[in-house]
Amino acid sequence: MPDGRLVLRLWLSTFVSFVPLMVIMALVEASDEGFAWPTLGDLLPVPLVWAVLALLGALYVHGALIRRARGTGIPVTVAALAETQERTFPAGPPARLRTLLDTSERAFAVMGGEQRLEFRWRPFRGRQSVAGSVTFESSGEARVRIRAGEGLTSMQGVRRASAFVALCQMARTVGAE
Repeated sequence: MPDGRLVLRLWLSTFVSFVPLMVIMALVEASDEGFAWPTLGDLLPVPLVWAVLALLGALYVHGALIRRARGTGIPVTVAALAETQERTFPAGPPARLRTLLDTSERAFAVMGGEQRLEFRWRPFRGRQSVAGSVTFESSGEARVRIRAGEGLTSMQGVRRASAFVALCQMARTVGAE
């Protein structure tokens, strides 16, 4: 069952991104046909069509987020769009997690010592990355904190939830061992 608040936020952000295109289309249509009442009547269904297309796009992104989170135990809610994601993992010794990060194809620039690791993570195939840190607690757990920059969270689609996607990938990497 889709999270209604998440779908609504995804729909609004997608629809807002279509507004400049709708305005340009309306101006082109009005300049071709002239500014008259019949032209206005032809333009009235355009926002409704774009709203339906934006809803389909939002449902697709929601499904993609569910697919990425499947098997990780991370819930897909409106919090998936947050710039910062945190999760605690039973990591064991810090050297094990550092080895996992060093051998992962998505992690790079891994730095740190026994109590804290800093790294960059590529949630997608491009060059964009998110910043991550792991803090080891005395109980043997590792607190992972992933932060996406404004450049990623302002994008449309799944890239808007890049920190969430990276957290899901990190959960798979830690849980695979």
